[in-house]
Amino acid sequence: MHDKHKTFLTEYFSATKEQQCLLVRCINRKSRLIRKSTLQFSELNNIEDLTKQLTQLAWLREISAEDKNDVINIFTKEELFALYAECSKFESVSPLKKSIPKLQLQSACHALIATTIPESATAKRYLARNCDDCVDYFLFLYFGNCRDRLNQFSLRDLGVMKTRDTQVKSTPAQSRFECKQTALMMFTLQNMKQRLKTEATIDSSQINALIQQIPDYKDAASEAIHYNIKFKLAHRLLTHDRPKALDYLLACKDPHAQEKWCREAYKDGKTEQVEHHLNTIIDAPLSDQLLIFAEDFLARKYQKKRTSIMTDMLRQNNQHIRLDEIHKGRVEHGVVEYYENQNKRAFKTENNLWRALFGLTFWPVLFETPGLGLTTEFDYLPECLKQDCFYTKAKAPIKRVLASLDTPKKWLTHLAEIAAANYAFSQSIFHWYPTLIDELAVLVRHSDLSSISAVLLNMCRAWHQTNDGFPDLMVLDDNKLRFEEVKGEGDVLRRNQLLRIQQMREAGFNVLITTVDFTIDPLQPYVVVDIETTGGRAQHHKITEIGMVKVIAGEIVDQWQSLINPLRFIPSNITQLTGIDNDMVKDAPIFSEVAEKVDDFTKNAIFVAHNVNFDYGFIREEFARIDKYWRRPKLCTVQQMRKHYKGLKSYSLANLTAHFDITMEKHHRAMSDAVAASELLNLVNAKRSAPSM
Repeated sequence: MHDKHKTFLTEYFSATKEQQCLLVRCINRKSRLIRKSTLQFSELNNIEDLTKQLTQLAWLREISAEDKNDVINIFTKEELFALYAECSKFESVSPLKKSIPKLQLQSACHALIATTIPESATAKRYLARNCDDCVDYFLFLYFGNCRDRLNQFSLRDLGVMKTRDTQVKSTPAQSRFECKQTALMMFTLQNMKQRLKTEATIDSSQINALIQQIPDYKDAASEAIHYNIKFKLAHRLLTHDRPKALDYLLACKDPHAQEKWCREAYKDGKTEQVEHHLNTIIDAPLSDQLLIFAEDFLARKYQKKRTSIMTDMLRQNNQHIRLDEIHKGRVEHGVVEYYENQNKRAFKTENNLWRALFGLTFWPVLFETPGLGLTTEFDYLPECLKQDCFYTKAKAPIKRVLASLDTPKKWLTHLAEIAAANYAFSQSIFHWYPTLIDELAVLVRHSDLSSISAVLLNMCRAWHQTNDGFPDLMVLDDNKLRFEEVKGEGDVLRRNQLLRIQQMREAGFNVLITTVDFTIDPLQPYVVVDIETTGGRAQHHKITEIGMVKVIAGEIVDQWQSLINPLRFIPSNITQLTGIDNDMVKDAPIFSEVAEKVDDFTKNAIFVAHNVNFDYGFIREEFARIDKYWRRPKLCTVQQMRKHYKGLKSYSLANLTAHFDITMEKHHRAMSDAVAASELLNLVNAKRSAPSM
């Protein structure tokens, strides 16, 4: 801690309990501006005197000119209007109408002279916290970020937020930073980064000033934040001063800034400079992802290549399989089932397999080495991984661990011992589950250990860049191991996935890309669904009616419908639309009473609806409210009609039924709409099943 922080703590511990309590109450307020009338607490007497005492201690203060931006962002519209009216008496500004939108009112208030604001009666109703720089610094030292507040402790004590009950037994409490200078520098950088997220209105002069104010850096972690802030400010400056912004981007050692400069400069016609810079990046890239971008951009823009590297990877060295469309939405599980039907072992592993191997292999180094592990009960990721300095700080022990695990038996014994001693310990490197060690055993027994070590060393050197993007599946085929990245219809290969595939292949692993399309089984059951609701958002509204028809081979073989009591008022505009009013649903079952029927009726079927995400989202939300997981493969008749019947004026249910002469008894009633949508499904399936020409 620095001198001012020590002084604050001395004054705090010298204060009375009542003064401390009021300060903590004020600190817990979301806004640093506090309306005096809201300071009412039954456990504290004479709030007015206590407020004066905290003002004398300089923990609170009256509003000043420097609070102008906070005032404009925090005050209500009524308060801003009153403030503008008062301040306009001292300035030659035009009067405003009360109907003015708040955004325009805020813009008008920005034009006010800052020194007139504290003199207004509206501003005098507020106090400002005056100790945030110290308190925020303490919170940063503890939590390691500028987001978490004191209410984290309240949430923990109330049982709302889970924390780790204990540290790893052999790990003492530790500091996040090596010295107070590093801590203050990181705090200043993180605080500036956090402010940029909340301060939307910054003009060019402010941006230029902020860029000059960015603190310098002294290590890799602070360097990354330093240049990330510079990139975000330069990005904002593009709309104000494009030439200056491009200069900042070019000079910024952030990979995103370099990519942005290339794209924007190319738009401006600076093709020669961009080509030269792309070659410079390829010679010395700031990151693997930037290298991928540079090679791809150079090939497509200068060598007339028509497809991206990601597209080429999807087309080359891959395999293609066909699955039943029941697996739509769960493609990876479908591929696993496909292999299991061929007596091959397949596991859905994605990132967790490799993250678990990393975490368990280096567990003693990560969690039991002072200065590297978990700092507080709120932490789940070791500090060395948060700051991406694991290899820098623990190069020797990392190499010792890998050297000691020179046989599969030794490696598996090590993994089993660590897992047995720490199973279910809360951390965020990987997820525990019962078959984890079995899956790791398959990996270790059927891989070259040098290949595994190469992948893990990449993760040690750059955790943030290498802990995701791993292939979806691990497959054991005829005692040979391979990994597969699975891509369904419309899926694209992301840069991080491309990099992991390249790195794993370079390490010696067999990695395939498996593309999947779907076949149509004529006997596949479809359940066509329509619902009526109290409103348009699943999180805030409820279902009032469900209609479902089961379709097999184009015929309706079963149907079910019911009104649903939403346990809330149905708005009149909804009643006008659907014809369903409050009297109609008052004796109807609530959703939990029909949930089992809905579950059974839709089981082993494809969920179909017109604009499927609406109906599906509401039903899934209703199941979530009764703590039940529910998921089905889905098909949207809107999307499919657009795909197979192009050029129609409208794809609404009413217009499609009219166009195709489909009978519709009661539009906006669930069963009628479900039956109509089933006819659209038959039209779609007729097109999908037709032999391609």
